[in-house]
Amino acid sequence: MEHPPRALRPNAAARRRLAATAGLLLALTSGGAEARPLDKVKESGVLVVSVYRDFAPWAFVENGEPKGIDVDLGKLLAEAVGVRAEFMIRPADEDVDGDLRANVWRGDVVEHKRADVMMHVPVDHDLAMRNDMAVICCGYGQERMGIAYDPEAVPVKSFAAFRSRRVAVEGDTTADIWLSAAFNGILGPNIDRGRTFAVAMENYHSGRDTALVAPRAQLEWAAKAGGRRTVVEEWPMPGIVKSSWPICIAVRFDSRDLGHALDGALEEARADGRVAAIHAAYGVTWLPPQD
Repeated sequence: MEHPPRALRPNAAARRRLAATAGLLLALTSGGAEARPLDKVKESGVLVVSVYRDFAPWAFVENGEPKGIDVDLGKLLAEAVGVRAEFMIRPADEDVDGDLRANVWRGDVVEHKRADVMMHVPVDHDLAMRNDMAVICCGYGQERMGIAYDPEAVPVKSFAAFRSRRVAVEGDTTADIWLSAAFNGILGPNIDRGRTFAVAMENYHSGRDTALVAPRAQLEWAAKAGGRRTVVEEWPMPGIVKSSWPICIAVRFDSRDLGHALDGALEEARADGRVAAIHAAYGVTWLPPQD
């Protein structure tokens, strides 16, 4: 995403093309696994929902059960069409194109299993046009880059503070890429790169680092999870990456009626406050999607 990166998704997000708009796209070609439009989903009694692996607060496994904002929204969508949700928990591919291919229209390379709907899809016009086998539907939120820090440890509200203080990031993400390039690379020695966001979060909460940079939802989750005094803010990040993008759902091109049904369910849930309430349950502020 830029592709904004791993910040956006658990593993390969640093190569993502960024999101700008969401809309229903009609594909002109077909292929891959058998279509599951709305009537077949209802007949089966199951809506198969794809979520990213190890992507708290959006999707994670706790005591053997899938949890998270995207998981709860998937259950909401299934209920809206009168079926139960079944979750397909997948690692991120190299880019969003690969995710759409594996999760929405073709299936994985081993078993060719695919979902009826994929959560947390950030898109732009070019990505949508490249992926005419997928239909990008309703936007249900907005990601924004931010910073979490201990106000006693970071007295200056500028990234320049990290010329002399350590800052935690998940490696190979928007945060990592931007900080590495900022101020002509002078911050490099103080960027503490965690293999995963959970590692970066622990590095911050342990006191090893004075701040943590990531998308705001992950930062709010981190602030709730730890005991350290923490504020979450959005600082200007001019230059090489986009700092905000909408998140949407996607279905296969020949399941457009399913996409329309889920689109309507999400719009209703946004309007009546259920989407915001699901976010709040994980300590996250819901940000409405922006065009």
